[in-house]
Amino acid sequence: MTVIVSPLEQQTTLSINAQTFGGSLPFGVSTSLMELKYSFPAFNQSDLSNYTKGDLIVFNTDNTSDKNIYSATVEKASTGTELHATKSMMVFIEYSNDTLIAMHKGYLDFDDYTGPLSSWEVGRTIYANGNSISINPSSESGSWVKSIGFCMANSENKKRIWFEPDSTYLILQ
Repeated sequence: MTVIVSPLEQQTTLSINAQTFGGSLPFGVSTSLMELKYSFPAFNQSDLSNYTKGDLIVFNTDNTSDKNIYSATVEKASTGTELHATKSMMVFIEYSNDTLIAMHKGYLDFDDYTGPLSSWEVGRTIYANGNSISINPSSESGSWVKSIGFCMANSENKKRIWFEPDSTYLILQ
């Protein structure tokens, strides 16, 4: 099940009965765990067309005169930027017609190691490493380490990850 939340209308409530979640689900609902994606209409950031599905992103405050309605910009997350460790991380999904779609948690499939996925092994914890998703955390002095999910087994020959970043992080000395 995918839920897309608009920051302009954040009054949707979704309740799932954990006791019956594995049983029959309403029509149109898949048996996967819930994904949580956000839609930001009129985000207006010109360089987002250079982002790739799966890029790790963080939001920054924008106080410039030409800011968008959210007073925010998006930047690729980097383990070399200590401030990024303190921010909520999301996955870039798409940018079309000035609408940004970003995932807060959920499944993401990769076919290979092109783009943001640099390594994958079923069952392993995944980390941000530089600007990539990897089973190996950063080892650079001054970088941060944070678990962002795990590699999920599947029967579709995909490099599937479950993305759900922890807020806990370490700064390497």
